[in-house]
This record gives sequence, structure tokens and C-alpha cells, in this order.
Amino acid sequence: KMSGKANSVFNIMPMTFILPKEYVGFLEAFTEFEEQEGKFNYWIMKPAASSRGRGIQVINDISSVTYGEPMVMQRYLKNPLLLNGFKFDLRIYVLVTSVNPLEMFIYKEGFGRFSTVPYNLDPNDKHNRYIHLTNYRINKYNKNRDPVNNDEISGGCKVSLETLKKKIEAAYDISWDR
Repeated sequence: KMSGKANSVFNIMPMTFILPKEYVGFLEAFTEFEEQEGKFNYWIMKPAASSRGRGIQVINDISSVTYGEPMVMQRYLKNPLLLNGFKFDLRIYVLVTSVNPLEMFIYKEGFGRFSTVPYNLDPNDKHNRYIHLTNYRINKYNKNRDPVNNDEISGGCKVSLETLKKKIEAAYDISWDR
């Protein structure tokens, strides 16, 4: 629970539920969005105790939801910032040395990860992990990636944060620092 002011500043995460504990809340939200969006009601389902993209699925059908183990259900961001048509994410590491008072250090160098198939929301492609996931451990196995576009920012590879900054600044004509 956050105050209105804190919520306006820190409201940066998609709607999230932890199953099975929050199943009723998830079901209510899923149903509400399904009425509005139909087959484009996308959610991402992630095993809570997994890594490297294992078990992650994009779903739009409530019958696809499983939770024999704790599962994180998040509203799928359908309009992500793309670079050359590919989804990407940032990994930036923070060391928290004190909570009260809050003291933390941001590591200056992180990295970006890219999907290997250009982004689209076609319901027929919702199971294509190479479109929707940026995990290196998944994308390195895409044998059908386009060799012409398989440069330092696509192809499921990792790039330094500095390289990513330069590519975003060039693609969007913006100042990263600003």
C-alpha cells in the first residue's frame, strides 16, 4: 500500500498477482480485461522459483493458468519500447546497504538483452518465446534468426549498458542522461 504521491512516482510495475494465494484477485482482473480486450488479454505467467526463462508463458486463456508451484502472473506490457523492432530489457544492479535510512549504490555498468524475432502481438504467435522473451538462455537457441539483423543489438545477445544507451539515443534522438 502506498500513498497517492508515492504511487504516482513508483507505479512502474504491471499489475501482478502471486498464485495460488491471490488467485481470486487475479481471476477478477483477468475477467475484467478479457471483457475489454478479448483474445488480446495477454498475461505473462512465470514460475516464482525459476530462472533463465524456464517455464515462462504468455497466456490469454484462463484455462492455460497452472499453479502447482507458486506462480507470478503479470499483465503483459503490449506496447514496449522497441529497438529496431525487437523487445529488450535492462539489467541494472543495485546494492542496498541500509533500509532505514535508505542507502544504496547503483553499479555503473549493466547490460541489455534482446529477443531474436521482431515484436508483434499476433495471437497465433503468443507462444513464440523468441518474440516475447528476452532471456539469453532462450534466444541463443533460435536457429531461424535473421543473419542480416543479427548485429550487436539483436540476435538474443547481451550488450553493455553503454552500447544500449548509444543505440537508444540514436534510434529515438534523445539524451539518455536527460
